[in-house]
Amino acid sequence: MDRDFEKFNGGPTKPPNERIHVTINRRNTILMNQNCYRLIGKPYAVYLYYSRVKDVIAVEPLHNPRLPAAFPVKEKNSAGWRIQAGPFFKHFGIRVDTTERFIAPDIRDGKLMLKLSETVTVNRLRTKAKK
Repeated sequence: MDRDFEKFNGGPTKPPNERIHVTINRRNTILMNQNCYRLIGKPYAVYLYYSRVKDVIAVEPLHNPRLPAAFPVKEKNSAGWRIQAGPFFKHFGIRVDTTERFIAPDIRDGKLMLKLSETVTVNRLRTKAKK
């Protein structure tokens, strides 16, 4: 392939009932769809972990929101859930300037694994195709 071409790693859009959709944004919010929330056990809160070596965020579900260092999981709307993770992002120096969607969020041993190196930028603005 010619070097002028860039490969899109985001892949096709899956049906909502099959998709695990997770994003992070510049307001340090982790957003997940209903399917992802269900697959991690519908937690009231989560612990957040970060591997600097692997550049991965791990989200551990909790069913007691009053535990120390637990981040509450709040319903954003009927289709999504949010985690306000500002202190976590600030502590680890994670900076996100746009909304980023994780290409392949993974659930291992009940924990959600999010690779910061495997995201695509989500942009609400539409661009016109060049003629």
